[in-house]
Amino acid sequence: MKLILSLTLLWALSSTAGALQCQTCINQNCSSTVPQPCSSETACIAASIQANVSGFSTQQIFKACAPSSLCPALGPQTFSGNVGFANALVYANCCNTDNCNMNIIPIPVAQTNNSLKCYTCDLFTSNCNSSIQCKGVENSCIQATLTTLSSTFLAFGCASTNLCAAASLGNLTSIESVNATGVSCCGTSLCNTVKTNTTSVPTTAAPTTSEAGCRIRLGMIHLLLGLLVFTLC
Repeated sequence: MKLILSLTLLWALSSTAGALQCQTCINQNCSSTVPQPCSSETACIAASIQANVSGFSTQQIFKACAPSSLCPALGPQTFSGNVGFANALVYANCCNTDNCNMNIIPIPVAQTNNSLKCYTCDLFTSNCNSSIQCKGVENSCIQATLTTLSSTFLAFGCASTNLCAAASLGNLTSIESVNATGVSCCGTSLCNTVKTNTTSVPTTAAPTTSEAGCRIRLGMIHLLLGLLVFTLC
């Protein structure tokens, strides 16, 4: 019995000894971090997020282990998305040595307009006939359906290529009570049009302002960076 217990302990120690270790936030503003062994992740990430949802602005710092779908290459990258009622810009850096994500990434600055325009949808009517001007690295038009526990709404707008790649790889499917389906991207102006035979997305009774804000914030963060398992509610 002692031999079995000893072997079990040695196996447990050896299985974590070779794992990558990354700094992980232990509070919402990430002012404190702890080293944490990664499970199957192959990179560490440090990110700064600037988001605006229906006039509600917030900044967030994030550090954690990152899957290859979020960090397909090492070094800095920028995620950006705008679905009309919400937009977010993320500066991130990926690395693959122990605790390499200790440094703080600067909060993103405003981007300038580029030449791309994309359709966007009204949150409550699912009318997708208006357009928005894309900015900075947003070089694709994105469309998706976001579902919470009690409502479903369309999210059309602008996105960076790496955001589209993360979405298509299924990296945005597991944040609490929010699900993104039908995510697709295209690269020409106004290419994310709703097909004429598409039926309206069913919705429940319009939520209150505070309920809508909470759900939108969850959905937008979910859509933009699925690794960031936190809420602003």
